[in-house]
Amino acid sequence: MAFDQQSTFPERIGDTGVLRWPGTWRVYVATRSEEIRADAERALTMREGAGQLVAMGEGIGTHLARAEAYAHSRHGLRRWLTGQAVEGAWSNINSATVMLYGVLPTAELCGRATEVVAIGWAYLPGDDPRLVQLQARLAAGDLGEDDRPLMQSVLRAAYTAQAMETGRVRSFRNLLLGGVVMLSLIVLSVVAIGAIWPDVIPMCGDQSVIHTQGLMPAQICPTGTLRPSHGDVPLVALVGMLGAALATAASISTRSELSTRYSLAVVQNLLKAPAGVATSVLGLLILNSGFVPGFAGLGSQPAILVWAMAFGYGQQIVTRFVDQRADNLLSAASPLIPAGRSTRTT
Repeated sequence: MAFDQQSTFPERIGDTGVLRWPGTWRVYVATRSEEIRADAERALTMREGAGQLVAMGEGIGTHLARAEAYAHSRHGLRRWLTGQAVEGAWSNINSATVMLYGVLPTAELCGRATEVVAIGWAYLPGDDPRLVQLQARLAAGDLGEDDRPLMQSVLRAAYTAQAMETGRVRSFRNLLLGGVVMLSLIVLSVVAIGAIWPDVIPMCGDQSVIHTQGLMPAQICPTGTLRPSHGDVPLVALVGMLGAALATAASISTRSELSTRYSLAVVQNLLKAPAGVATSVLGLLILNSGFVPGFAGLGSQPAILVWAMAFGYGQQIVTRFVDQRADNLLSAASPLIPAGRSTRTT
């Protein structure tokens, strides 16, 4: 039976030759798809004559066509939140890869055993029995046709673990986005209330001024006035955001971005802005309330603004727990950190 390449690999779905929508992952999917298609066509040509292999080739072609359809489709908000396009494309790419190992010639299959072991090490525990068995077979140097199902099993398990870990990263990203929106709305409400009714959220500190009758208590406010004004809370919020921006710049300089399907850096930094506003407003309220023993109060406008910036920078104490959780999830989902050598937290 002659091998029919056209019937084995169906026409690409929605393939115009150009990726119309932005996204680096689309380039990766398109490139990987062409690599798998070329390998499968070459392997099936070398092993023509087996009906079962042709059926597997058709399955590979179907998966690649679906992956390309996801890569060429528009990436709306719903698909971005659910990860439908990204996960749909990579799921089909991974399935096509597993099926590719079912049609490769035996010699080439054995030559790719180290690649399978590396993928297994990236996402599977080091004591996974399938991975251990494959490593033992590779070390013994007696890999053969009978090891084809074992390699496919390791790949399938590794890709499943990868999908689960990236799903946790995506869920945490969506959770952070919800937190950013909620905290921003709360902070905007507080700032609006303080701007409309200055006396409700007092930001002024105590100051002693000399009058003809002696020392009398007075107030000094963030805007420099001696009584609460409409600009006090907005000014404190702005200075608090400045402190949060400094903390964000410091964290960016020390953070290393891991290779994953999703990035949490932008959402983490967005969270710091409303958190800085919240900590600056709450911090000044605590200082002005006399709750802190031994604190003499805020006696000048520069002191108030400096403390507001310090509290804004201090939001790092709260958000560092979010950063630690994000680092743990990214480490678990990154192929750069072997699963067998890292401790995962869920």
